[in-house]
Amino acid sequence: MLRSLQEFLQAKAVSDNTRRAYAQDLQLFQRWSGASWEAVTPREVAAFKSYLEQQEDPLKRRSPATVRRILSSLRSFYQWMVRSGYLDRNPSIAVDLPKLPDPKIDYLSDRQVAAIFQAAIAGKNLPERNVSLLWVLCHNLRASEVSALNYGDYDGMRLVIRQGKSGSHGVVPLGAEARNWLDVYLRLRESEGELLDPLSPLFLSHSRQNKGERLGYGGIRKLMDGLSLVVGFKFHAHQFRHTYATNLVLKGMNPFHVMTLTRHQSSQNFRRYSKAAEQIAAEKAFYSAIGEAHPEG
Repeated sequence: MLRSLQEFLQAKAVSDNTRRAYAQDLQLFQRWSGASWEAVTPREVAAFKSYLEQQEDPLKRRSPATVRRILSSLRSFYQWMVRSGYLDRNPSIAVDLPKLPDPKIDYLSDRQVAAIFQAAIAGKNLPERNVSLLWVLCHNLRASEVSALNYGDYDGMRLVIRQGKSGSHGVVPLGAEARNWLDVYLRLRESEGELLDPLSPLFLSHSRQNKGERLGYGGIRKLMDGLSLVVGFKFHAHQFRHTYATNLVLKGMNPFHVMTLTRHQSSQNFRRYSKAAEQIAAEKAFYSAIGEAHPEG
């Protein structure tokens, strides 16, 4: 059992985080089942699904999204087993995955974005780094992708994403404001004596523990939490990605071009952004029709 699992994880072209999630999900099924992979039946997979959905302890009960992810991991593993010739059927295919509601779009209004930037500019702690980082987030990057950026990934006009979620690598063009702030931040570092080379982190940590090292995901989250306290509302880094995609659709950009920039591999997943844009546009049209200003600006 262990050997097949190891081979599967080695064969998957996924990030380390995704590989760990696969291992965790499949080991959970192994502990619950106790049977060899070859002996598993559709009935056993269905029973496992019920086990995941019907935990009596609320602290152990899993959400529909988590149940779907675990069963998807199992389905992917068995598909690989069939393709590799270890099995001639996939027992998980007969079990439907839980249906999920459309994911919520955490869109930030123009007023909220302006307040966040104003808080970063007015802050005494590293405004050049923090504002340039916000601008990069506003161009559709995930916090993990921002953390992984190197100086060599910026050519003065665009960023190259080399470590993206689920292989979503690509090129991200930056607007003039983002380029200006990023240039100011990098020149500041050079003026302080830092020698920037292509592998230098694009953003540095200034915490006591990690000063001068790469700004990590936790550092970005801590910055968002600090700015949340200043502006008076809670937000997180991923909301800038949602806002970017929704705004481009609202501005009339071809959705296929937006999807290229967001590096979505599924049009179905991208559809939620266009739906959010349609809802926002409809609300603005409503307030305009009745002669009122939109409450959120």
